[in-house]
Amino acid sequence: MNAWWEGLAPRERRITVVALLVASLAALFLFGIEPALERRAALGAQLQTLVNDQAWMETQAPAVRARAQAGAGRVPATPSAGSSPLAVVDASARGAGLGSALRRVRPLETSVEAELEDAPYAVLVRWMGTLEARHGLRIASLGIDRGAEPGRVNAQLRIEPVTERP
Repeated sequence: MNAWWEGLAPRERRITVVALLVASLAALFLFGIEPALERRAALGAQLQTLVNDQAWMETQAPAVRARAQAGAGRVPATPSAGSSPLAVVDASARGAGLGSALRRVRPLETSVEAELEDAPYAVLVRWMGTLEARHGLRIASLGIDRGAEPGRVNAQLRIEPVTERP
């Protein structure tokens, strides 16, 4: 390598050094700076989406509080005699208009697990409220992810009978 370098004329050496510097700067930009800039832009877009979601949730909070206060004095209804929580969850979800979103309803030991996909958020929340108010069931755990379109969600619920406390 040294022999090759020594064999170059001074002008060729300068051209080679400049070419190596340009190639190094291009590699630094392509493999270091550009991915960082793209990641920054993606994070900025994600942040804006989260800010918009938070603003929407804050506008919905008063209505949710009002519904919660309106339902605070209600006594939970008991499920109709002989109906299993599995049947109640399945039938009430379909009756609420969530039939197309209902992916799975399966019994657990003392509860029911339900999965909904691409369900309208407002319909899902109303249905969850009616489970306790009309059917004596409560949401023991809930996981909600954003759906493919605005206003739609994917949800995983564990629903169990309301137990009366002495």
